[in-house]
Amino acid sequence: MSLGKLIARLLAIVLLGLVGCSKRSDTVTLIVSGDTKGWITPCGCAANQSGGLARRSTLIDVERNQGSEVVYLDAGGSAIGANEYQETRLRYLLNGLKLCQLDAHNIGGPETDFSPDQLRKLGTEAGVQWLSSNLLDESGKTVGSDCVELTRGGLRIAVAGVIDPNLVVHSQWKASQPTQAVLNAFKNKSADVRIVLAYLEEKDLQELAHSLPEVDFIIGGPTGHALTPRKVGTVTLMSATNKGKFLAKAKLAKNDTTFQQLSADILEVKSTTGEDRDQLKNLQAYYDQLKSKDYPSDAAGYVDDSIVNQVGYHLAGSTTCNKCHKEDDLVWQHSKHSHAWEPLVLKSAHYDPFCQQCHTTGYGQPGGFVSVNLSKTLVGVGCENCHGPSQSHVDNPKKKTPFLAKQQCARCHDHENSPTFEFNAYWAKVLHTGKVQQDSEAPTVEGKSL
Repeated sequence: MSLGKLIARLLAIVLLGLVGCSKRSDTVTLIVSGDTKGWITPCGCAANQSGGLARRSTLIDVERNQGSEVVYLDAGGSAIGANEYQETRLRYLLNGLKLCQLDAHNIGGPETDFSPDQLRKLGTEAGVQWLSSNLLDESGKTVGSDCVELTRGGLRIAVAGVIDPNLVVHSQWKASQPTQAVLNAFKNKSADVRIVLAYLEEKDLQELAHSLPEVDFIIGGPTGHALTPRKVGTVTLMSATNKGKFLAKAKLAKNDTTFQQLSADILEVKSTTGEDRDQLKNLQAYYDQLKSKDYPSDAAGYVDDSIVNQVGYHLAGSTTCNKCHKEDDLVWQHSKHSHAWEPLVLKSAHYDPFCQQCHTTGYGQPGGFVSVNLSKTLVGVGCENCHGPSQSHVDNPKKKTPFLAKQQCARCHDHENSPTFEFNAYWAKVLHTGKVQQDSEAPTVEGKSL
């Protein structure tokens, strides 16, 4: 044998060995997200916020890189409404799910804010497979599929999806009861694993699991909190929820008869998880689209009408307050409130109405912030965010400003955006002793304190 042929044979043996070493795993990883509520990315107002598609994508890729075949599903609840801004937000969220190689998306309650035709179009544009076993349009047609069939790791997998009929919004949808719809969807389907994505509350998920011993997994939301895996008879029940901060995960493997469940747990999409570059590009494209639209506050769906409709409630602007309250104005200028706009600009999020609510003065109120291009002097958190629309006070100083400042903090400093908020510590940072603050009264609107 020539030296050349010997070297070629040795190389072939080495290559065969490498191929053998890289043989794929026979395991299948099931990952389910849900109840994302438009959260393409965490708002970023607080450190260590969980969630975001860029981190979710990384966690899913970890499973793929470890050799497991992945089935990625969503239990529903990606949308937050159906106006133009909210549709834009859903469009880019669906683009991100496609980048995650989503296999199917159950239609949840928020998705039914859209008409069947609107939802079909959104799914087609993003390349996302809609799924629902108990929803039809007015003509009796499904939107997407009533059952999705997949083969991964030698396992035949069938997926059905249902929604609580009481959570359907748009009148053009027709919903049937979930249990029979699931049985109909799986009828005559040859499958090793049967999965139901269920947009139901916790007690209804439990009842569905009791009524469907034929299935292997029921995974859903909106349960308000993630449900760790539990057995209801032979059914594994769990839920991933809370703005996409958690994922349901199960590891499966084929055996001689059907499949073996190796593990099941809930993953948190932690802030320490790396961010996928393609997802970050999609996020930037979303921000660029918002910039091109510059959605006005009255079109975004976040305006508090209980304030807007109050007679005499009109903003005067922080520069007007300065004329009589110079010392108080100086305290404000040195607080983070006056610079609240700057962090949004740094992350290109300043055109997002979701963020503008808490980072502008008088968002959507008469005389208050309308849009970036129309309200350049109303960025940041100004005097009237705390004291209320004050034009009436400016016109007649004897008339008190309408809000008690101490009662306004939690509007933005909630647990989501400010988890470490402690009133006394935060209040000391903005405290000033002007007469307006001391004398302010807190009215009520429709019985609710402002």
